[in-house]
Amino acid sequence: MPMFIAVHKWKPEEHFKVMKEIYVFFTKFPPRASKDIEVCSTYMSENGAFCVWNAPNAETLEKLFEGHTPILKKGTEIVPVVQAVPPTMEYVLSLTKNLLEMASK
Repeated sequence: MPMFIAVHKWKPEEHFKVMKEIYVFFTKFPPRASKDIEVCSTYMSENGAFCVWNAPNAETLEKLFEGHTPILKKGTEIVPVVQAVPPTMEYVLSLTKNLLEMASK
């Protein structure tokens, strides 16, 4: 399943509201509650968070955030990623594809 990092940023004055949204969200949507969407890990910073998700596509995550975390959604960018360490099959295939393309030039 495709992997994404949701980069969330918010203003210091929004911190309490965002924390409340996150709490309500994760009590309604436990990390493994859906077969289509899975939060793998979350890393918090002072006024932001970096969350690793497995989902069918970025649009699915955007709809999830819009419906449950509107304040958080305002400062969110969803970035498609491939896990490199430890290597996954997707990473090995993308690396092989890049090497083949470079070799053909």
